[in-house]
Amino acid sequence: MRAQAAANEDGTTFTLTNGVWSNIYPLTELQDWAIFYRRCREEHPKALNSYDDTITAIEALQAQLGR
Repeated sequence: MRAQAAANEDGTTFTLTNGVWSNIYPLTELQDWAIFYRRCREEHPKALNSYDDTITAIEALQAQLGR
């Protein structure tokens, strides 16, 4: 299952989902999470592309929100 990031109806949070795991974060932290997952990909090369779907989902939400 591909990772998904979606803004919530309250306009202040987003939900990040990957498989059976999901969590809700403030939209003000969206960029911080993008940085975090990019850094994880760089620091853990043995993980191969395991962070790519999450990064793509966050970047898609950023584009949707114009950030």
